[in-house]
Amino acid sequence: MKKLFFQTILMVLILVGGNARADIPKVSNLEFSNNPATLGEWFTVSFEFEGSVDKFYLENTWETPAGVTRKEVKEFVIKPEIKKKPNGLIRFRWKFETPNTKPNRTIKVWVKDAVGNQSNVLSGEVKVSRPWVEEEVKIPMAFKSVLGTRSLNLSGTIYRPDSDAKFPLLVLSHGSPKSERERRNMGKVEDQSKVFVRQGFVVTVPMRRGYGASEGEYAEDGGKCDRYDYDNVAKEAVKDIKATVEFMKKRPYVDTDKKIVMVGQSSGGFSSLAYASTYADEVATVINFAGGKGPSEPYKVCSEERLVDTMGNFGKTAKMPTLWIYTEEDIHIPPKLSKKMFETYKNKGGQGKFILLSSEFGHSFFYREIRKWEPIVDEFLKEINVMR
Repeated sequence: MKKLFFQTILMVLILVGGNARADIPKVSNLEFSNNPATLGEWFTVSFEFEGSVDKFYLENTWETPAGVTRKEVKEFVIKPEIKKKPNGLIRFRWKFETPNTKPNRTIKVWVKDAVGNQSNVLSGEVKVSRPWVEEEVKIPMAFKSVLGTRSLNLSGTIYRPDSDAKFPLLVLSHGSPKSERERRNMGKVEDQSKVFVRQGFVVTVPMRRGYGASEGEYAEDGGKCDRYDYDNVAKEAVKDIKATVEFMKKRPYVDTDKKIVMVGQSSGGFSSLAYASTYADEVATVINFAGGKGPSEPYKVCSEERLVDTMGNFGKTAKMPTLWIYTEEDIHIPPKLSKKMFETYKNKGGQGKFILLSSEFGHSFFYREIRKWEPIVDEFLKEINVMR
């Protein structure tokens, strides 16, 4: 009789335990509305749940510059209307406010029911960026011409972290619309610049002569299409970038001990490579988005072989790692040409990584698909150990 009694009790315990395990809540699909998240600004954390829930928990883990790991856990009571549901979505706002830390934070979430049963734990990493400062500047430039030495001012915009610290310099060079009216009406490159600010750079976007509000006449006309002078175009663009670099070196927030990162789109990519080949000792890397020059009509570039030769010759002296990002749908610098330029660049001694992507935006990929290229650039900068 005793034996039967204990067997019955054991079965009850097994059944109760089994049911308890079956009733343990579960969580899934952790998502963040902003990644990176801006320091001190709210973003949304969300996840789904199954089962009975009473409270949820958030664990925030970060590392100080000294390598010390810090952790805080916050407990939140779940709203009554959510408690009633056997499954659903929990969404809440969160912000980071501890500035003197490394940028990556680990967020963990879980829930508990009314009797203390804990769900599984979800984990995700959020990069935290400081707020930025934007500054309009005039960049003095002196250069020799047939009329003697001339002085003028280039217009420029600086984007930088809101900090008293020093940061490495990144020069972002714009493309080149065909008409003078388009060149003079060029807008800011704000969203793209802030990607690099979040990565820990001071970004300067100079308007070269003939663009935006910069003084001076357009200096990047290569002449007749059948004998377009790409070498001279490169020399002129380098003058403007050099004036910008010298101006930025005097800014108190620029870390002059670090080499410069050059980034450019279209003729800006061409100009960035030209600068790196001329001042190779100054440059850490070049990120070239759809770099080239001289499109006369869709799928046709002026003096194509001359462009290939000029781009290739940059590789003779620009020995730093470079990243070339092009698209299959680019009607101005089509894949056949971009591949040929890159192979010639490497054959002349240049180092580089070539990526050909698919994008409906083609030549405007840099401006229109930040979310697609940002992780590619981020990974590249980590690979070559240029990230701050």
